[in-house]
Parts: sequence; C-alpha cells; structure tokens
Amino acid sequence: MRPLGAMLCAAVLGTASVLSSAAVYGVDQLAIRLRLLADQGWIMNGTGQPDPTVGPYLGQILAGYLQPSSPHFPDQPTFAGYSFQGLTTPEQFCPFVCIPGQPPMDFGVSLNTGVGLLDQAILAPLLAGDNVTVFGYSQSAAITTIEMNSLIANAGTAGYPTLDQLGNMHVVLIGDPNNPIGGILDRFEFPGDQHLPFVNIPLSLEATPTDHIASDIYTGEYDGWANFPQDPTNLLAVVNALIGILTVHPYYPDYTAEQLASAVNVGTIGDANFYMIPQNLPILQFMFNGGTAGQFFGDFFSPWARLFIDWGYGNAGDPEVNGLYRIPAGDFINGSAYQQAFGVAGGPWAMTPTGELYDGSSAMGLFERMDPLQMLAGVQNALIQSLVGPWADVAAAASGGVLTAGDIGTITGITDFLQTITGYDLVNSLDQFLINGWSALADALNLGAVLGPDALLSGVGVPGDGLLDLIGAGFSVFNFFGA
Repeated sequence: MRPLGAMLCAAVLGTASVLSSAAVYGVDQLAIRLRLLADQGWIMNGTGQPDPTVGPYLGQILAGYLQPSSPHFPDQPTFAGYSFQGLTTPEQFCPFVCIPGQPPMDFGVSLNTGVGLLDQAILAPLLAGDNVTVFGYSQSAAITTIEMNSLIANAGTAGYPTLDQLGNMHVVLIGDPNNPIGGILDRFEFPGDQHLPFVNIPLSLEATPTDHIASDIYTGEYDGWANFPQDPTNLLAVVNALIGILTVHPYYPDYTAEQLASAVNVGTIGDANFYMIPQNLPILQFMFNGGTAGQFFGDFFSPWARLFIDWGYGNAGDPEVNGLYRIPAGDFINGSAYQQAFGVAGGPWAMTPTGELYDGSSAMGLFERMDPLQMLAGVQNALIQSLVGPWADVAAAASGGVLTAGDIGTITGITDFLQTITGYDLVNSLDQFLINGWSALADALNLGAVLGPDALLSGVGVPGDGLLDLIGAGFSVFNFFGA
C-alpha cells in the first residue's frame, strides 16, 4: 500500500502545483496547462470584457466565425473538431475602461499582460506539435498580433516553436486594430518605441503578419479601429471611420448568419485571408434607419459619399473592376431594398487597376495613385446609382418592402441604358484597352513588376513616413518626460 500511497501523494502534490501555477498566471482553465487530445482553440474577448465565457459571447463567436453549422459563405474557413475554450485577459484601457475589482491597467500594460497569458496558453501545445487556433477581437486581436510577431521573430530558438511548428497555428481576428490593410495602429505605425502620451497606447506595433501563421481577418467596413482611411487629409473618410468606431466596431458578435453570408472575400496576402462585412456608411446610417423616406435620401447621397470616402482608401469605385456587393438587411446594418438587390461599388481597401488587393504597406499616405479612367467611371457609376437607387426603394415600398422580379428587370434595363448614354461603358472599354497594352509592353521589357499598371497605380498613396517621423518626434519629447 505504501507505493500506492506515495503515488497518491505525488498526484495530489502535482495537481496542487499545477493549480497554483494556473492561479499565478490568472488562467481560468486548468486544461490550458495540459495537453489535450483534440485540436485546441482559445477565444478572447475585447476591451471591457475580460472573461469570454460570460454571457452569450462564446456561443456567438463559435456560431459566426469558428464552428457554424454550415459555412456562411463559400470557402469560409471553419474549425470542426477543435476544442475551443475561453481565455481570460485583462482587456483594460484605463483611465477610460477599467475593470472593477482588478488592478487598473492602461492600454499598453493590458496588452503586455494579455500577451503573457496567451503565450502561456499556446507555447506547450505548439511545441508538442498540436494544432492551435486563436481567436481575438479588438484589443485581444492586438494581443494576438504581438504574440504572432514574437513567435515568428524567435522561431527555432530555445523555448519557441520552429517555423514548421508554427504551420500548425491558425488565427482568426475580428476588428483588428493592427489589420495590415487598414488597422489604425498600422496606418500610424511610428518609428522607434513610441506611445501616445498620457494614455500609453503603443504606436510602434508591427502589423498582423501575413506569413508563416495562417490567419483569417474579418473587418466591418468603416470600423475606425480596423478600417481607417489611408489618406488622413480625406476628412470625410476620417470622420466616417471615427463614427464607425461606435456604430460598427462593437457589433461583430451580434451579426446574423444572413449578414455574415454577405461577407466579401477581398483577397489574400501571403497566408492571410481578408473578409469585409459590408456596411452602410456610418455617417449616413441614420438615413437608412429612417424607413422608406430615409432610404430614399440615403440611396441618393450614399453613392457620392461612398465614392469620395473610398478614394481615401485607394479604391477608384469602378464596379467594372471589382463588381458590386450587396448590403444586408437587419440590425446594425439595415441595407435598403436597392442595396440588398443590386449592391454598392468600391470598398474601403486599396485596389489595383486589374482588380487585385494591394499587398504592400498600408501605412498612412497621401495622394493615392489610382487609375484616372477608373475614377471617372466611378463618378459615372455614382451618378447612375444616385438616380436609380431612390426610386427603386419607392418601388420596393409599393411591393411590401422587397423588389419584385419585374422591378429588378426594369431597374437593370434602366441602368444599362444609363451606362451607355453617360459614357460609362466607353470609358471602361478605353481603360481596359490601355491597361492591356501597357501590361503587354511592361512585361515584354521584363518591367511589369516595376512599371506595370498595378505597380504604378496600385491604389496606395505617396508614403507619409516623413510626416509620421515629424509627429513621432513630438511624441518622443512627451515620452522622454514620462508622459
């Protein structure tokens, strides 16, 4: 019996040791300290919500982004067979958002603490060769980004997984402030080790990496944290994105299956897939919430405002290049009957003349280099949609709020006619002719990657590094004195 007693004592002491260690790191689940037989996943919440297991959040995320009963849109990445659990992180932003009963943390301290907890959770499974998926939202998306960059930078060193082992890791992010195609912390990535004075928001974080670790990044259009304009001089786009922080950023978990089904796959960069959830312009959302009358005026103003705002992101707004996409109905978005049936043009992401997602830097820039003929076609399309859309909403109201097949046929015919008489079709034909010739010449000279249309008219602006350096120098003075 003594060997058995010794074994029991050892087991009790070992269990106590594990429990003590888990308590020290603030991790909720003892299972995080153990290797599970199934593929493993951790879900974190956003600022102000440290415990993802409180309320309906965990179920919403699983149903919407990780383990839906069936994919919401074609080729949506899903994670059947994974065992997901919540990972508690501080999620504070003091003095603005503090958690009662917890030591107050500013944004920077909250991030660093969260990174330590995530690192503690995933290192052992990765080193053991397990498949690991991490889900982050808002602040926890930034936590995940910092951890990803650290894992990649230290890959293969003592205590860290190799790059091959990182191939077993997958990340899913929503509302990512480090989004490499528009996150606000990526747009304003300052040199050195800068932080916003007085509130300790790190301003030198690298973007979410697009290599070595597979990722799926979902972004609500015009979410100011995750989808900020590249050109800060486009004040309408800036104001629209700031409003989007309030009207878009908080609602990712609440979207219905039908709303998520409208997600647009805007492209892939390296190992990262990018999905945009269509939205009305936050600056005009009040119109679309105003019934038929509000939607009438919303569909009159929206094509023009959307075109000008999307120019601030590097998108010419020509549907001949990347098509139209529908705005769904329902709470938080509330697309009009016309938007649901026909869709809108452009989009808040940089687009090359051949319709590819720009895959370079997304840092702040000025004077986006877009195809001028496609910009002209964008103006023509805005005119057409502003004439057709409002009356389509009236027709839908007369039919119970939905456009009939006959209505859709009539509207399509009118649109085709207007595209001819406004010169929209002619401009696009000329543009396509010039792009084909330009591409052929550049490729014949083996200079396509340097002088081709996608290289010179990529949609991105003249880099704003000098302006960032100047602003950063001002921050450095405050940071030097401890602000």
